[in-house]
Amino acid sequence: MEDILNHTPLRLHADAQDARPRITSAVDELLAAEQESPRLRVVLGGNRLPADTIAALVTGLRRLRERGGAVEVTPDSGPVRDALALNGLDRVFAFPLNPEERRPRRNLLSRLAAASFAALFAFLGIPAYAAADRPTDPAAILAKVEERNPSLNTYQGRLHVDLRMTSFPFLMQHLDGTTYYKRPSNYEVVFDRVPPLAKGFDKMFADIGDPANWEKRFHITYEGEKDYNGRKDLALRLVQRVRGMIDHETVLIDPGSWQIDSIRYDYYNGGHITMTQTFREVGGYSMLAEQNAEIAIPYAKAVAHGTYADYKTNVAIDDAVFTKKHN
Repeated sequence: MEDILNHTPLRLHADAQDARPRITSAVDELLAAEQESPRLRVVLGGNRLPADTIAALVTGLRRLRERGGAVEVTPDSGPVRDALALNGLDRVFAFPLNPEERRPRRNLLSRLAAASFAALFAFLGIPAYAAADRPTDPAAILAKVEERNPSLNTYQGRLHVDLRMTSFPFLMQHLDGTTYYKRPSNYEVVFDRVPPLAKGFDKMFADIGDPANWEKRFHITYEGEKDYNGRKDLALRLVQRVRGMIDHETVLIDPGSWQIDSIRYDYYNGGHITMTQTFREVGGYSMLAEQNAEIAIPYAKAVAHGTYADYKTNVAIDDAVFTKKHN
């Protein structure tokens, strides 16, 4: 433990069976010491970088960030170095916390090498983005999504929703609520009042939540690229580990901004709900601005428009907010 606290690197083979438990144990030791901004250095060798090892590093990074900490991974072999770069993880697992501060300038040789790799992949019929900064591993993609606001620990804001039935009885409702977030994976929407008509619809605004806990709730697979508003988004398919009414969810992520553009819920009964999102900058953070939902489930069709305002960032939030049970 003394070595970990003194920032002596943890040396691992990425493909060893004990890699994941050793990473978890090292994070546990750092958190038990109750240091401010705990930092874990990992020197990673091996012949490949398995998804389990990536998942352990991502989970450890989330836990340390809750204390303002970080994880730095130094590759000790060619395959690990290539895998980190291929998935865009070389800047996620790095000191300092802001990866943009340490992004190296690419010299002429590296640009030529990148162009050569792109040409090779094109010749082989493999999408060129596989050699660029577009990861295809779900854990790596979600790590990039969470990297958007690395210093945002909490926020609260106001949510206003207009719900309109487009099938009989063609009614309209307005909802007001408060949205809360606390790193690493606490997200909640509390509406001031929910009329009978809006029961059930209100929950979809809380379901997107924060991707930090998706790996616990879902089996996640990469589905390739899909068109969205004139660009190519990365698509993830989410299937609940504890199955309910939803067959699967499809998440579209913008690889330019790493924002979640859209989530579609497909139900076993043939119904579906599609939620799209836009963002804006608030106090230097990328924050949710608007959501639009199209709802088509048996016996009901509706549209909803939600707007977010009055954000307060990095404020104290009572943990009791997140123990609220949905009815």
